[in-house]
Amino acid sequence: MNNVYSRILEPKIINDEFEGKHAVINMPDMRTMLECIYENKLFFDRVGEAGSEREQWIYGKHIVGRENLKRALEIGKTSDAVINLYKRLRSKVEGKMNISKFVGKGLSCKRKRVSRDDGDDLSMSRLMGGNDQYWNTTIRKSKRANVRIGMNVSMSWQHKEENFARLGAILALTSDMLTKMGYAVEVIAYQFGGYSGDGTHDWKYLGISIPIKKPNEPLDINRLMSAGLSGLFRDFIFGLKQQQYKSDSTLGYQAETTDTFKRELNLLHVVEQRFCSSDDKAVDGLAQALQNIAEKPKWFRG
Repeated sequence: MNNVYSRILEPKIINDEFEGKHAVINMPDMRTMLECIYENKLFFDRVGEAGSEREQWIYGKHIVGRENLKRALEIGKTSDAVINLYKRLRSKVEGKMNISKFVGKGLSCKRKRVSRDDGDDLSMSRLMGGNDQYWNTTIRKSKRANVRIGMNVSMSWQHKEENFARLGAILALTSDMLTKMGYAVEVIAYQFGGYSGDGTHDWKYLGISIPIKKPNEPLDINRLMSAGLSGLFRDFIFGLKQQQYKSDSTLGYQAETTDTFKRELNLLHVVEQRFCSSDDKAVDGLAQALQNIAEKPKWFRG
């Protein structure tokens, strides 16, 4: 393995006093992660035969097979299942929430007092001193606030394609709402779960992050929803866990994202299965999430 890939795949170890030892790998982007896997043949070896139930469990019914999945992730293409769920959830959200009340909340309201040759208030001291700029006025400078949100693609074995699709749809919907609120949104897809290995490492948790939208990039709903393709987790992430990080045959276990990992990735909000187990639960949680984002934790850098 060349030095570039070695550096990318080298985990950062965070040993938290309360939450235990975390191994964290931060990929530069989706394309680089796929290059790492293909160049170093870090493939999951239990994807099943074509047409088998195992293959369907890995990929679902819509974008099937490793090469089709790779192309979809590279171009930001999603499945009809995710698109249909997005439309359904969006309709429910619009029926339950008054979106307009959130518009503009992501803009700061910084004001600066300036002096010039016209304005709102006369400065007698400047006038008597012979200064041509003897009017004072207040200028409002609105600036988009940055927020970084994430989606945990990790799920236990009994979850199906629709469960992954719901995560992708809610991620896209949350990003859309935050953009309408005036925020510059950065989005991270990540796998986070309990680590179960072959004895090589003593980690409690393993996290792998993949940026899929930068704050200055336009909103691409399809690209965001592509993170909801089950094969991203059950083929490519499984391959990394099995081949590179020496997971045992269980490939770890589902776990809620820890505060340690959220702080490391600077995540203000996370979308994960526990909060999206049904359409209604996902929609009900979205309004509260938008309110919570305004109350940023002290450690958030943005």
